[in-house]
Amino acid sequence: MEAGGEIFWYLFDIFNFWAVIVLVIVLVWMFHHSLRYRSKDGSNNNVDNFKPGVFPKENDNLTMELTWTIVPFILIVYLTYIAWGPIDEMWSADDDAHVISIVGNQWYWDFDCDPFRGTADAPESSVEMENRSAMMFYNENGILICELTTIEVEGQIKPLLRVKAEESYNFTMTSNDVTHAPFFLDWGLKEDTQPGMETRLYYTPSMDEIGSSLLMCTEYCGKDHGYMTAVVEVFE
Repeated sequence: MEAGGEIFWYLFDIFNFWAVIVLVIVLVWMFHHSLRYRSKDGSNNNVDNFKPGVFPKENDNLTMELTWTIVPFILIVYLTYIAWGPIDEMWSADDDAHVISIVGNQWYWDFDCDPFRGTADAPESSVEMENRSAMMFYNENGILICELTTIEVEGQIKPLLRVKAEESYNFTMTSNDVTHAPFFLDWGLKEDTQPGMETRLYYTPSMDEIGSSLLMCTEYCGKDHGYMTAVVEVFE
């Protein structure tokens, strides 16, 4: 099952469902015992005859202790199992994936459709426009697979990264200052970026994901953190 998109919301619903179940059980248990075993006026407050420093072994309940140990363990194993595939997909390398560089700065994103430009590894199929804010990259078949330009969002000029559906991408990320965390909102993908360190995400947008969505920073990085956005568009 592929990471991102539908699987993200599927896992989100599953984790929320079990979180609510656990919360309800804990709250019911807590309120039941708070009311049932509370002290009443004129009653002996030490109803269990507790003695300071002495553990009341007669109150042991092995069945109960095994239950609240084994059941959560099984639940954690189950949730880990269903999430392992998508998580592995996010960090599984694809040798044919096109590399896109993402660099976090306070408080904007730098994208590069052709990070190998000017090096021995640079493909010959990239086209850089006179305006440095615009770039197009074509594969060996002359098909546009990455375009970088700008777009106005709520009165501000933001980067617009356009990628092609059903093409594999290797998003190689770092930071120039503090920790950032690009979150591809509609894809359900997120990864931290660290200064002096390179992190990666691999993804293949589907035809169902054609359209625009926000890329946001989800790691607080200073006063303009909330405005550190970009737009990612999947085209056919």
